[in-house]
Amino acid sequence: MASFEDENIEGVRKWASSWEPRTKFLAAVFYIFGVISLQSLALAFTAFIIAFATVCFMGIPVKSLFKRCLIITPFLLLMTIPLLFNQGLSLIHDNVIFALLIITKAFTSMTVLTILLDSQSLEQFMNSLAHLKVPPILITVLMLSYRYVFLFLEDIQKMQLAAKARFFNGGINIKSLRTYGQLTGCLLIKSLDRSEHVYEALTSRSFTGQLQFGSCKAVSKFDISKSLVVVLTISALVIIEKSNIGLI
Repeated sequence: MASFEDENIEGVRKWASSWEPRTKFLAAVFYIFGVISLQSLALAFTAFIIAFATVCFMGIPVKSLFKRCLIITPFLLLMTIPLLFNQGLSLIHDNVIFALLIITKAFTSMTVLTILLDSQSLEQFMNSLAHLKVPPILITVLMLSYRYVFLFLEDIQKMQLAAKARFFNGGINIKSLRTYGQLTGCLLIKSLDRSEHVYEALTSRSFTGQLQFGSCKAVSKFDISKSLVVVLTISALVIIEKSNIGLI
């Protein structure tokens, strides 16, 4: 990868896109771990509001955040619904609070990840990981997975279109389950073939299994100050919780 200077991300404020990637990443990780440590629903929701306001203030499209939250919503429901009804149909106050706390923390973490990913290019993000001494093989896997997932989704869309063209209406019955099995098997075979083609394309270009990374820009005082604001904000919420044990 080449050296990356400030890149203007469409719609994103300049102060956000020019934020040095390493300090931005460390601030985001610190904020996420701080949110995870919170046990108060009120403070966790406050952390979410702060993160959401930051998304709006940075100029990141809220639609992008909404799509990512929709992806994790089914998994959150699978986790929280059994908690709500683990003692019958009657809802228990503590269980409701705990379920809401899980959902709030998950949405807050996804909001922070959206800030991290949508305020810089993928190349800048991977380059920052390399300079933070993340193992190169892990960065390579992340990069190739990100690139490959779009090809995988394209194959799924083609198979769905082909099934609709053959008047397949879905549903839960023996015939539909057989069709689902055949589609899944075809998708698996296509994925294996696609991975072989990707491997051959990479080796033909003398790829050795490790990406080449460029230099990062110098960390400025403004970058440090932005990261400090994030760290101090979540630290303040944690301190408030520690000093107010009875806070909901």
